[in-house]
Amino acid sequence: MNLITGPRARHLLAFATVMTLASATPGAAQDRSTLVSPAPAPEPQRTSAATADSAAASVIATADESGFGLRSSDGAFALQFRGGAQYDGRVFPDDPEDAAIDGFELRRLRADLRGTVYHIYDFRVNLDYAGNRVEVLDAYLDARFAPALQIRAGKFKAPVGLERLQSLFALTFAERGFPTALAPNRDVGIQLSGSLGGSMASYQVGVFNGVADGASGDQDLSDSKDLAARIFLQPFSRSGVEALSGLGIGIAGTVGEQEGTADSPGLAAPRTPLGRLTFHRFLGDGTPTGTVIADGRRTRLSPQGYWYWRNLGVLGEYIRSQTEVSLEAQQAEVSQSAWQLAASWVLTGEDASYRGVIPSRPLDFSRGGWGAWEVAGRFQALETDDDAFPALADPLRAAQRAKSFTLGFNWYLNRNVRFLTNYERTRFDAAPGGTHLPTESVFASRIQVAF
Repeated sequence: MNLITGPRARHLLAFATVMTLASATPGAAQDRSTLVSPAPAPEPQRTSAATADSAAASVIATADESGFGLRSSDGAFALQFRGGAQYDGRVFPDDPEDAAIDGFELRRLRADLRGTVYHIYDFRVNLDYAGNRVEVLDAYLDARFAPALQIRAGKFKAPVGLERLQSLFALTFAERGFPTALAPNRDVGIQLSGSLGGSMASYQVGVFNGVADGASGDQDLSDSKDLAARIFLQPFSRSGVEALSGLGIGIAGTVGEQEGTADSPGLAAPRTPLGRLTFHRFLGDGTPTGTVIADGRRTRLSPQGYWYWRNLGVLGEYIRSQTEVSLEAQQAEVSQSAWQLAASWVLTGEDASYRGVIPSRPLDFSRGGWGAWEVAGRFQALETDDDAFPALADPLRAAQRAKSFTLGFNWYLNRNVRFLTNYERTRFDAAPGGTHLPTESVFASRIQVAF
């Protein structure tokens, strides 16, 4: 359940959040005028042209591939507008019963406002307008006291999934893989983070309301909270060894007590990444006696890593989620696990990276530029333990395991525009006594604009 109800209330929340964060430090109300007016009205005794020019020069407008913004000449105050759009098409070639719909979709439409006040305080309000609705994705305040000590409070991504933490517009494939379905998405909480030894190590630790696997939340349904932590190492980033400088390994996890309800069970309902077919659900008829709910301790553990060397990129992660559940008077513990291994190769020779590919020769026929081309492949799987069947999940309706491979091609026209196409094929394994779901095949293409 969201705290905000209705598009107008969400717009008011976003506006109020920006105004509140920007005025959080004493004196901000007086200095904020430099962000919105390059030439404030001069006092009667200061009317010289030199004074007016000096006031105008105190604000610098920027417009480049990173977005649009304003900043003060000393950099203490800044405002930046970023965002992007993804327009998709999907086709299901092996769908004789027309269970899935071929068509076009405005998948995401983001407006991302970021700012800095008094050098060290940052704020962000990130909205999504796709699907004829307005959703507040991120709304938080950062305080950067030192590289090793930063504090973040508000709604943001929990520090668990490696691909979940990657920027949406830098993903190699159109959609994130199976491990993201078991990792928490965005949650409300407070987090400490920092980097140590330059870029060799980073950490995050925070307390959050707690959300179901793969889900986001704006408020808590119980008094219990989740503790989340992550450490990520890049041990060779400053070694001078080129082949190892792009190696990163880490581990993340959460622990907490969660209590679901019949309306909000607090359990995962994983879907295939490209086709978005829900292939597993726990029992639930909407009544307290017929719905499996989270009822006790939930733990997640996720080892993860990547390796980027020249035009080669490799990313892998695993996650296991264990949850105590109840169905009427029956108590049990269920586990779900997922993994993926993905590799990419930039055909035009640019460097692959976790932050995406930057073409060395953007598309420009007059200058012979064709952008950057990349091919990629991914294997992945998600599995629910045997103990869930048949007492907690119906083997006739819920698959026990899904395994898929994905092939992809990316064309980076420039740093801001990309065309991609994916093919994904997913097979499902039934639980004992169950029936196999039909294999899913899907082609997906996307035009993406991001800055």
